[in-house]
Amino acid sequence: MADIRSQWIQSLRAELDERRAGHLLRELRQVESPQGPTLVIDGHEYVQFCTNNYLGLATDPEVIEASREATGRFGAGSGASRLVAGSMALHHQLETALAHFKHAEAALVFPTGFMANLAVLTTFAGEDDLVVSDKLNHASLLDAAKFSGAYHRTFPHRKYERAAELLEKQEVRSKKQDEKGKDQESGRKSAGRRFLVTDSFFSMDGDLADLPAACAVAASHDALVIVDEAHGTGVLGPRGAGVAELQGVEDRVTLSIGTLSKALGSLGGFVTGPREAIEMLVNAARSFIYTTALPPGCSAAALAALKIVEREPARRQRVMSLAQRVKTELEALGFDCGNSASPVIPVILGEAETAVAAAMFLRQRGIYVPAIRPPTVPPKSARLRISLMTTHTDSQVSQLIDAMAALAADQANR
Repeated sequence: MADIRSQWIQSLRAELDERRAGHLLRELRQVESPQGPTLVIDGHEYVQFCTNNYLGLATDPEVIEASREATGRFGAGSGASRLVAGSMALHHQLETALAHFKHAEAALVFPTGFMANLAVLTTFAGEDDLVVSDKLNHASLLDAAKFSGAYHRTFPHRKYERAAELLEKQEVRSKKQDEKGKDQESGRKSAGRRFLVTDSFFSMDGDLADLPAACAVAASHDALVIVDEAHGTGVLGPRGAGVAELQGVEDRVTLSIGTLSKALGSLGGFVTGPREAIEMLVNAARSFIYTTALPPGCSAAALAALKIVEREPARRQRVMSLAQRVKTELEALGFDCGNSASPVIPVILGEAETAVAAAMFLRQRGIYVPAIRPPTVPPKSARLRISLMTTHTDSQVSQLIDAMAALAADQANR
C-alpha cells in the first residue's frame, strides 16, 4: 500500500511540475481584507479589478447589517436540508422576492449557483433528450448536461445557426448489438425534449448572448430555453433583472438561473420559472434535496441587496460607464478587448506565459488583475480579466489605465 501511495504522489508531483512549466499552475492567495475596490493579498494592498462584486454590495453597510441581524436572530447555519427542517422563513421570503424580481411564477434558492445549474439539467433532461449548449457556457452548465445523461452537443460561441442545425437533427444516442453481443453506439432515434442552453453574460469574454436569436431558433425547433443569468443579475436590464430583460425576451425563457454570489454580494443560486417546474425541483433535484440549506445570514443579505438593486439604478449605470471608459481607452492603446458589453473586459494576450507576466507587471504597480489561462479559456487565448465595480473611484480607474499604458509600452519594446 505504501508503494502504491508513493507512486500516486509522484505522479501528482509530475503533473503539477508539468503545469508549472506551462505557466498553468494555479495557487490560492490569501485575502486579508473585505471585497472592496482595494484588497490586501498576501500582506500587500492592491487596487483590484478581479471580483464579481459589480455593485459593491458585498461590503454595503445595509447588506452587512441585514446579515448580522439575521445571524443573531436565526443562528449561523440552517441546520438541515430544506426538506428536513432547514426551510426557514428567510428562504421563502427571498424566493418570493426573486420571483417578483424576475417576473416569474416561482423561485427556488440553492446554496450555490453551480448547484442550481446542476439541478435544472439533471432534473429535466434525461437519456431520451437533447441538450444543445453554447461552447463557452459556464463549466457548471456543461457538467450538468453531461451528468443528465442526455445527448449533449455544443455549438460555436453565439453561432445560433449551428444550434439550429443540431436541433434539427433531433438525435440522441441509441444502442445496437454487434455480432459479438456488445453494445455499440451507432443508431439514432428521435429526441424526447430538446433544450437550448446558454449563459446570458459570458464571464471570461464580457460579451452577451443574442437571446432573441436563441429564442427564435428554439421556438422553430420546439426546444425549451434555459438561460444562466449569473453575471447579468443585478447589472443588466432596466431593473437589473438580467440580459433577458435587457433584450426583451423574459417571457420566452423557460427557466432562468441566477446567483446571489456576484452582483448581489452574498452566496447562493436560484432558479425562476413556472410553478410546476419549481415544485418538481423540490421533489427531484438531488443538489437541492441532499444538501444543507443556505445560511440565514446569506438569505437576509441577498434580500437587502435586491432592495438596493431595485431602488438604486445609478449603481449599474455607474459600473457600465466605467466599463465603457476602460474598454475605449484600452483599445486605443492597442489591446484586444473582444466584444465586451459588460463590466468584464478581457485583454486577450495569447500565451499563458504572456498573461502571467502581464499580471505580475501590474501587481508590481499596485494593480491586481488575474491572468486567466487554459482550460478556463481556449488555448492561445490567455488573458487578463478586468472586472469593474461601481465603487471604483475615477482615480483608481485612471491608475489602472496608466498601468496598462506602461504594459503596452513594455510589450512594444520587447
